[in-house]
Amino acid sequence: MKKFRFRLDRILQLKAHAEKEKQKIFGMAVRKVVDQESELKALDNIRTDTQNNQRRRLSGGLDIPMMSSYSRYYLLLKKKELGGLELLKAYKKDQEEKRRELVEAAREKKTFEKLKENKFDSYRKDVELNLQKEQDEIASQMLAYSKSSRQARELLG
Repeated sequence: MKKFRFRLDRILQLKAHAEKEKQKIFGMAVRKVVDQESELKALDNIRTDTQNNQRRRLSGGLDIPMMSSYSRYYLLLKKKELGGLELLKAYKKDQEEKRRELVEAAREKKTFEKLKENKFDSYRKDVELNLQKEQDEIASQMLAYSKSSRQARELLG
C-alpha cells in the first residue's frame, strides 16, 4: 500500500513559517507599544515628582527664577509627552496592521491544513476500501477452496 503524501506539504510548511515570522513581527510591534506606554508613564511620574518637589520648596516667598525654570521644564515635559503620545498612536496603528497580517497568515495556513486533513481522510477511506476488497477476495477464495475440497472428498469417498 502506498504511503500518504500531501503534494502541497511544502506550501503548508512555508505558510507555517510565514505565520511564525508574522508572530515575531507582531510581538515586536506589541513590545514597542508597551515600551512607549511605560515611557509615557515614566514621564508622568517625573512630572508628579517634580510638582511634589516644587510644592515643598515653595513654602514661603516666590522665587521667580526658580518658577521660570520649572515652567520651562514643564513645557519640555509636555512636549515630550505630546511627542510620545503621537508615537504611541503610530505604534498602535502599526500593531493593528501587524495583527491583521498575522490573522491573514493564520487563515491561509489553516486553509492548507484543512485541505491536508481532507486529503488524508480520503486516503484513509481508500485504504480501508482496498483492505475490505482484499479481505472479501480472500474470503471468497477460501470459500471456493473449501467447496472444491469438499467435492473432491465426496468423489473419493
